[in-house]
Formats: sequence, C-alpha cells, structure tokens
Amino acid sequence: MKDLILALESDFANNEYFGTNVWTEEKYRVLSGNLPVLLSSPHSVNQIRGDDVRDAEKYTGAVVRYLANVTSSYAIFELFTHADPNTDLENDYKNAVINLINAYNIKVLIDIHSSTFKDDTDIDIVTNNRQTLRGNDVLIDKIKKIGLSYNVKIDENNVPNKEKENEIITVSSLLCNIPAIRIVINDKKLDILNDESSFIKIIKVIQDFISSFGE
Repeated sequence: MKDLILALESDFANNEYFGTNVWTEEKYRVLSGNLPVLLSSPHSVNQIRGDDVRDAEKYTGAVVRYLANVTSSYAIFELFTHADPNTDLENDYKNAVINLINAYNIKVLIDIHSSTFKDDTDIDIVTNNRQTLRGNDVLIDKIKKIGLSYNVKIDENNVPNKEKENEIITVSSLLCNIPAIRIVINDKKLDILNDESSFIKIIKVIQDFISSFGE
C-alpha cells in the first residue's frame, strides 16, 4: 500500500504542500461515485488563515482519494492553497460540498483530518457534541465497534473549534439535514513510511464504516 499512498499524495505534496506547481483556478477536485457517502479533505494542502499559512494535514488527501476509489464513494479535496474552508464564512470548497450533497442525494459527510494527540487515541470523532449527527447517534456506536475489531482506539472527545459555526460539518449538517462527521486521525498513525501496519488498520476501519452505508 505504501507506494500507492505516496503516489496519491504526490499532487498535494508538490511545492512543499502548497499543491500544484503553478497557479490554477482549480481550488478543489471532485471524484464521482456510486455510494451515497461524501468524503472530504479540506486540509490536504496548506491553508491560509488571515495573514498566516497553516500547515497541511499530510496524507489526509491520499486517504480520501484511496477510500473513494475502493468504496466508490464521492470525494472532494483541496489541490491548491486557498482560504481555509473551516474558518471562512463564505468559501468555494464549502459551497461545493453543499452542492454535491444536494445533487447526489448524499446520506453522510465524512470530513477527514489529522492532528497531534496528547494520548494514545488513534481516531477522534468530532460531531460538536453530537449536534451534527442530526439524531443519528447510532453511527458513533457503529464506528467504535469497527474500531474494536481492528484494535483501533476510537474516542469521542468532541472538542469543536472556537468558530464552529463556519465548519464544514456544522454547515452541511444544518443546511442539508444529514449526519456530518469529522474523523480526526492521530498523525503518528499516518506515518506510512515508518509504520505501515498502523496506517493500514486506520484505513480498514474507515473503509468498513463507509461500506456499511451500502448495506
């Protein structure tokens, strides 16, 4: 899997994670699918927040591309550095997410991120205290059960950002009335160069969770 993931990541890693090597109006890319699940990776490249540049969440773009291919899900991901979709009130990427959900009758949005964790948690599920689940709390039990089968520790610390009203999961769940989940992966588990086995287990958990929506 390592070579495939590195190849999928190469478009994002260009130019020190500023994405494509030349300026482009293509702010994001969309992959079509058959399963009514939309995968999102808004931080696959560096993002601009005010006057600052925030580092990319490495391998989240490759994860989304890979999972979309193997599950036939829909996907959207950033390809070039622009304003952060999770903080700006108006954002082309966020608008595209809403349009895709409405156009293809998407049943769930899964927004993929990574972060540095203070404990040994593998995956943290953020739903803004379950508000973005729109009553579908059973989804948390489902992914936790899948995690147990792969010995992957999944927590629900649910620490929303300070400006959560502009987040992709908040806006999409509210406007489209579907469950929206942010899956935050411990970035140590995405170190495929040094720990491919942990990377594969993370992938398997999310893949099984996605596939369950086709059952």
